[in-house]
Amino acid sequence: MRSSTSGIKFDQATKERIKLAAASLDRTPHWFMKKAVQYWLAKVEEGLGVSEMLNETDIDFDDRLHSVLGNEKALRVD
Repeated sequence: MRSSTSGIKFDQATKERIKLAAASLDRTPHWFMKKAVQYWLAKVEEGLGVSEMLNETDIDFDDRLHSVLGNEKALRVD
């Protein structure tokens, strides 16, 4: 199976948090991020929805900026 690189942009504070978390587990930041993505991908494939993935505070601040359905509705011309 071939693999390719995908990028995620983080602010400096988040990058540092990832680095520290990975180091506390004696792992690399790459390993930490890959495992995090694999974890949440499995949860979505099991049927988990946004409301189960985000706590109430996160939902309040989730403006759906990156929502596929929201973007499709915004682009639709009636």
